[in-house]
Amino acid sequence: MSDSPSRPVSNLSVRSFGSRREGILESGIEAPTNGGSSDAWGVRVRGHVLGTSGLAQSVEAVVPGRVLASAPAALATPEVAARHLNVPGAAACGFTLLVDTLALPREFEFRLRATFADGSRPKLATIRGARRALSTDYTPRLQPLLVTSLGRMGTTLLMRILAAHPSVVTYLRPPYETRAGKYWLHVLKTLAAPADASKRIGAPMEFHVEPLAVAGNPFYSAAFAAWPEVEAWSGSTYVENLAAFSQQSIDGWYVATARAQGQDVSPLVYFAEKQFPDDFSRLWRELYPGAREIFLVRDFRDMVASMIAYNTRRAFGDFGREAAGSDTAWLAHLRRGVEALRDAWRERGEPRSLVHYEALVRDPAHAVPTLLSTLGLDSAPATVARLLVAAAPESAESRAHATSSSPDTSIGRWRMDLSPELQGMTEEAFGDLLAEFGYERS
Repeated sequence: MSDSPSRPVSNLSVRSFGSRREGILESGIEAPTNGGSSDAWGVRVRGHVLGTSGLAQSVEAVVPGRVLASAPAALATPEVAARHLNVPGAAACGFTLLVDTLALPREFEFRLRATFADGSRPKLATIRGARRALSTDYTPRLQPLLVTSLGRMGTTLLMRILAAHPSVVTYLRPPYETRAGKYWLHVLKTLAAPADASKRIGAPMEFHVEPLAVAGNPFYSAAFAAWPEVEAWSGSTYVENLAAFSQQSIDGWYVATARAQGQDVSPLVYFAEKQFPDDFSRLWRELYPGAREIFLVRDFRDMVASMIAYNTRRAFGDFGREAAGSDTAWLAHLRRGVEALRDAWRERGEPRSLVHYEALVRDPAHAVPTLLSTLGLDSAPATVARLLVAAAPESAESRAHATSSSPDTSIGRWRMDLSPELQGMTEEAFGDLLAEFGYERS
């Protein structure tokens, strides 16, 4: 392939720190090179690192909070040995990684670091680049309608309203948490990523031993010496084929679901799914230019009150409470989720795509038509009336999911449900975020 903007990855740049890190005797990055590109969405990184106190245990490609790839630093390096005679490990301190950029933003950056037995992790280099969006030749029948929120925010109510629209299909079983689309997107991410040859499921000779389990292509990995043309196919054409398969499967499942539920498929535009503010949204939007995302928020003090009531009824510490050692630790955990929701809204939010639960409950006659108009859906009075009827919980399953006598009484419940101490703690945990989403602090 010629070097052109159509390559999956281009404009690579490498900032190597060489031997300027404490504990590093010598290090270097041979690939990629400045101005380079990749014929696959995976970027092959090669180099070496020799520590002053011994061999590095591994080299990792990382972004904040996540390890993208890891490999031992044990490949033959005779040229390093020639420069460092009698230094243990100098003859085998090379490494190679295959870093999957589909897990990163279009303009990406990741760091390389070495890990040593003493726990030190000196940074070796920073690598930046640009990748093109993943697309396919398949034309999807349906587009994703993503309801991005957190637990006990009112997503069940919103999904019940959307599911009643003739242009939307969802799996009609409260609390509407069947994520078939996300499953096939997970299949795509799993099978398209470079395999980890250190695990049986990713090893070229053992991948078949794990029953009913599969990972990335075992012949597309840092450890497998594939022909460059084969590696390029594995990380480009094969990935696009997988993406098309995922889109076809999503269409097939939701069209079949609509028919099974007695729904006319001809007016369908969207399939609706709940989702958390995670990394799947980026890939959704790449594969589906017509995807729409709704961000649903609720007074976070009411969210906490609802979580406590739900956990009390079930006698189980859901929503992270079971793992938290105290209310303070739990609220800190919940705050991180709200921050992720805030960051997702900042990154991907569109005019009028932020929906407040309180507006859906108190003034649905205004909130629902506004939402439909934002989505480009029919908002005629008859259609809106049908959706407002659907907003009432009709089934026992829907009522069982609720923790208040009515949606209206769920607003401001924190004043009665939370102790004064817990009210103060939630105010401290979420105060700035409440203000950012338009809620008044007490």
